[in-house]
Amino acid sequence: MSRSIISLNDNQWRFGQAPRCPFAAFNVFDLHRVQEWLPATVPGNVRTDLLALNRIPDPFFGENYQDSLWVENVDWWYRRTLDLDPLPPTARAFLIFEGIDYLSAIFVNGREMARHEGMFSRQIIEVTPAAQTGRLDIAVRLWGSTALPRRRLNPLQKLWAGLANQLQRSWTGVYPDRSATTKCQMSFGWDFAPPIRTMGIWDDVRLVMTGPVAILEAGVTAVPIAGVEASAGDIPRIKALADDSPANCTIHLTLDSSQATSADAVVTLTPANFNGDPLPPITFNLTLPAGRVDRTLSCRLPSIKLWQPWDRGEPNLYNVTISLTCPDGHPLDAVTLRTGFRHVSFNQWQFNLNGHPEFMRGLNWVPADCFPGRLRSADYERRLRLVRDSGANLLRIWGGGLREKRAFYDGCDELGLLVWQEFPFACMFLGAFPTGSAYLSHVDAECSAIVCRTRHHPSIILWCGGNEFSRRRNQPLLNTLARVVARYDGTRPFIPTSPTATHGGDAHNWHVWHGLAPLHSYRQENARFLSEFGLQALPHLDTLRATLPNPTDPAQWSTHHADLPKLHHYLSIRNEELRMKNGEEDSSFSILNSQFAQAAALQIAIEHMRRRKNYTGGLCIWQFNDPWPAISWSIVDYYGRPKRAFEHLTDLYHPILISLDFPPGRRWSPGDTFTAAIWAINDTLQAYPNGILEIRLDDHPIHTQTLDLPPNSVRQVGALAHSLMASPKLLSLTLHLNPDLRLHNHYNLTWLDLPPGPLALRLRRRLVDWVLW
Repeated sequence: MSRSIISLNDNQWRFGQAPRCPFAAFNVFDLHRVQEWLPATVPGNVRTDLLALNRIPDPFFGENYQDSLWVENVDWWYRRTLDLDPLPPTARAFLIFEGIDYLSAIFVNGREMARHEGMFSRQIIEVTPAAQTGRLDIAVRLWGSTALPRRRLNPLQKLWAGLANQLQRSWTGVYPDRSATTKCQMSFGWDFAPPIRTMGIWDDVRLVMTGPVAILEAGVTAVPIAGVEASAGDIPRIKALADDSPANCTIHLTLDSSQATSADAVVTLTPANFNGDPLPPITFNLTLPAGRVDRTLSCRLPSIKLWQPWDRGEPNLYNVTISLTCPDGHPLDAVTLRTGFRHVSFNQWQFNLNGHPEFMRGLNWVPADCFPGRLRSADYERRLRLVRDSGANLLRIWGGGLREKRAFYDGCDELGLLVWQEFPFACMFLGAFPTGSAYLSHVDAECSAIVCRTRHHPSIILWCGGNEFSRRRNQPLLNTLARVVARYDGTRPFIPTSPTATHGGDAHNWHVWHGLAPLHSYRQENARFLSEFGLQALPHLDTLRATLPNPTDPAQWSTHHADLPKLHHYLSIRNEELRMKNGEEDSSFSILNSQFAQAAALQIAIEHMRRRKNYTGGLCIWQFNDPWPAISWSIVDYYGRPKRAFEHLTDLYHPILISLDFPPGRRWSPGDTFTAAIWAINDTLQAYPNGILEIRLDDHPIHTQTLDLPPNSVRQVGALAHSLMASPKLLSLTLHLNPDLRLHNHYNLTWLDLPPGPLALRLRRRLVDWVLW
């Protein structure tokens, strides 16, 4: 028989509470101890199911999340029954869970089929005998999060933890218990997220029925064949690729046969999102033993269309179908994966896509919800469309977050967005991750699942070991991750950590904000890639009203992560122009001013890095989104409301930017001469001759010139010198390239920058850089 799928993503599940029992207990089947069965939705989460029934208050309002911490102290059962038509005699049935969070046991018709620790591994369970009865009773036992593994420290680690806690005094901890798990690190509490340690069936569930040979796992790595041309030095340069290039397509299969047999595997590629003819099918003759076996099928394709990032062309995708048949043609099983062909290389933080340098205009992505189980395709689609509208071409999937759901990566593939994917390890400043063999084996299994689940997505161009921890002190972990990437992918670069913490690498610039440095200090950044930088800003007043009992009370802002001393520090850059008022207008002032400061800071950093295009590979703003209604560094809040910085970003992140280089944040007076260097940056592969640049000061024209934009270029194209007749307010730039393409930029000249931050904070930031080495 051919493959048949029954989705179990629905509201036909029930759930109930059970007393805690040890995860390692021999018999954990205590379904009978559930006293009340309640309706549930899968994928989902224990708290969101309780919230739907009004059994807990909204965890996102005020500090209500504390009122549902009790759900972590008990265990939970999820249950669903499924009636089936009789299976054909040779048919097989498999129950597949794409992700269960975090400690679980799976039972079918009262029999334990699997017990698992982890969040990202796919669990595949054969249920053929149970399915042949015509009824499946599926039950999943979940352990409350207080049962999660905890760090076990040796005497030396205990001594160091005591000393380091006195030095660090940070919420991150020295050897935090979160580091004993591969669970989403953010769920333990972060500086923009509450401590909500989730439990639930958070990803897709389905029942798959096949013939006697089943495809349990399928992966695709698709790479165009790139030529190499001579270049200076030891680093070869990839020749520019074009459509109709030849390519290699490698199919990775895990098969399960009920008996030793022969089978044919037919691979077909058909255009998924563009008009074109299918490629000729390729057939492989397989000899299979009984049981599980891995097979690799290598296809050489004479001509394909490239997948390109959105600012370089079309993100062309192919459906790759692998069909298994008996030698007589009788169908056994079939799967289809969608992929694209693109070549990526990486050298000294310069990315090269399909033979062309690609400057990264990036955003840091954090989980879109503290309850990722309730995210659906439409939720990802809305957020990714905003990313694309901003002008960004890269998302860095931060190491404190997730392997996102399939819909996220599908969306990035479709929109031509690039993805830097980190493994789930983050912020271990003074300590280190465990080094025991059991932990590293667990890391190997969970991170192998991440790579195998996502490697067919062309949007992913980089693997990274994680965020902000020492390479030197975590070699066992990083060596494990490097082996995982080499074993299951090998087509993308791997970097151990971000930041690199060595000269010439990537940087997380927190001198501004955590070091209270003035905004203009971003102009001193000399990293090859700026992968984190940003300022907190208050969200829209409607978001505060939906979040806090008294949204106008700054004391309540800190309950949703506002860092009040730093917020007030950076609010002062416009105190000369605006004045604090009382009540709701006080909040309006703070919202306006904090969003102004955030936008001004990002503009300085972005334009500085883009003017260094020939040296730096790009930048990533911290951060794009929020996992709950927070007062954070995001430029789009939890409810999807953009802040001022996002609105300006559509100009600053356009592939073509006209930029003025001048000292920002100074007081300008009548009689001063305003001077600036005029720069033009073109990240596209198209030349734009005879552009017309107009510069206006307070709506009065002060400069006009023509300019040419070569492809993929950055250069100074002129200079501006203007004698001020009055105190200036707004400088506006418009670049006319053709009747359909008009670009803008602007500079507010009314604000005054801050003095240098305290020396102690500046030294502390340098110390953090040293610690991460």
